[in-house]
Amino acid sequence: MLDNTLPESFSSVDTMPIPINEHPLVQTQSGGGLFTITFNNPEMRNALSTLMFDHLEDAVARATDSTQRGESIVVLLRSCGSAFCAGFDLAECVHDHGKLEQFVRRLGAINTSLRAMPAVVIAQVQGPALAGGCAIVAACDIVYACDFASFGYPVHRIGISPAVSLPTLMATAGFGGARQLALSGEIVNAQRAQALGLVYSVTRDESALTAEVTQRISGLVAKGPQALRVTKKWLNHIDGSDPDGFLGRRAQETIDATAQLCSGIEATTMLHDFWSKRKSGS
Repeated sequence: MLDNTLPESFSSVDTMPIPINEHPLVQTQSGGGLFTITFNNPEMRNALSTLMFDHLEDAVARATDSTQRGESIVVLLRSCGSAFCAGFDLAECVHDHGKLEQFVRRLGAINTSLRAMPAVVIAQVQGPALAGGCAIVAACDIVYACDFASFGYPVHRIGISPAVSLPTLMATAGFGGARQLALSGEIVNAQRAQALGLVYSVTRDESALTAEVTQRISGLVAKGPQALRVTKKWLNHIDGSDPDGFLGRRAQETIDATAQLCSGIEATTMLHDFWSKRKSGS
């Protein structure tokens, strides 16, 4: 997972009440107009492994079904532990070159589903959301973060482009903010992410973060569900992120372009070099 620059001092949300379901790595709960998806692999900083993708895809599919049936008005993405999501589990990718391309394609499909979902999708980010984690955040409608959160696409170091995230990142953060985040590879704090347009609100700590998100959800589920659906549909249409829009029509192209890099000499060489240095501690 692409998190070698992260400190170990982030506070934890392991005390968050977690519902039990058939997928321990990605847990879900629904009721009262809310569908909650919780990443629950804190030991791996909620890195996107094959198994994590399996469970996340299932959770997103069930959330979509719930929203299409009118059961859920809001979908909340949150996580346990010190990180929201530290990106791909590179331990799998370095030993299987095909995994990296598979992960890119699966991430792209999840992003598309989240943006198209007929519900307000909220991200509650208490820690680092990097690479694939940042891409998931960028696909959400409203992003709340606390001071411990950080965001970015530090993927050029392994010869990979963050282009898979661009259609939703550009719609969320604007062309200028997306350009800065995607090209720099810089990891930015929550305040900088807010200034760039990726984050809506920043709170002082996790307790305040949970309280603000809870208040927002309570307000949203009390509103007219049809009015919210139509509002999101028109937002997607105007910003071009719907399937027929300027950005949405290019979603598959960006997925393909990113995936094609994964099997190239540059990505293969840089990933192995990055992993070797990380394992050796240099």
